[in-house]
Amino acid sequence: MRLIVFLTCFIGIIFFSSTIGEIYYGIASNLLSICFVLGGTLLATLISFPLEKIKRINDIVQKAFRAKKFDYVENTRLVIRIVREYKRRGFKSLEAASREARNWYLELGLQLIADKCEWAQIKATIEKEFVFDNMESDSTQRILHSMSKYAPAFGLAGTIIGLMRVFPQLSQPENIGSAISLALLTTLYGVLLSNLVFLPLAHKLRDNVADDEIAYRYITEALKCIHEQEYSIIIEQRLSALMPKHELMRYNAEKADPTHIRMAENS
Repeated sequence: MRLIVFLTCFIGIIFFSSTIGEIYYGIASNLLSICFVLGGTLLATLISFPLEKIKRINDIVQKAFRAKKFDYVENTRLVIRIVREYKRRGFKSLEAASREARNWYLELGLQLIADKCEWAQIKATIEKEFVFDNMESDSTQRILHSMSKYAPAFGLAGTIIGLMRVFPQLSQPENIGSAISLALLTTLYGVLLSNLVFLPLAHKLRDNVADDEIAYRYITEALKCIHEQEYSIIIEQRLSALMPKHELMRYNAEKADPTHIRMAENS
């Protein structure tokens, strides 16, 4: 598979290099320029990174865009309710709570607590899963950052090849403008791909990782509160200290609402 993609990209580059001197109009010229930039970028990426990591890009990017924002207010209420049910009904309540949890780490932690695992084992398991997910995201970010550098470079290379083929046409001034316009298309597409596709995706993943790190610390503390069966007021204090400022303000505002039912009662 890797060899086939490699050969396809290579042939595409050779084809572009050999035909850039001809004047193409409309869709044909655009497709040729795009194929050169994309083919060169993909070829350089295949040389730089293992194919297995490149295949994972699509899944990781889709996961990043499908991921819902972690709701600290909702999860704080959920944790308090889980602890109250845990004290009243025992380990069986945790199995139902794990199915209700919308976060993978929280769900896994509740399952481990229901299995009567020690806290050290629970923390180590959650941390391992989090580190693995971060490693995959970091790897994808590196690939996308590299592609954002390759695309303009191949765009410039296509422009240089095009300009080299313009010189023989100096005796025909009426053709020079169209030839130069076609040659510059590759630079345009390289810059657009870099700044509208590869870099934004890399930044999206980076921001998701930063948000996940904050949520991970919160979830770890929440699971510890559940494991230790803390009182509701203590859970509120411990989890509030780990909320982002805007989430804490929202939580306090909802608590101040007279219609809000406080769950900080001792169980």
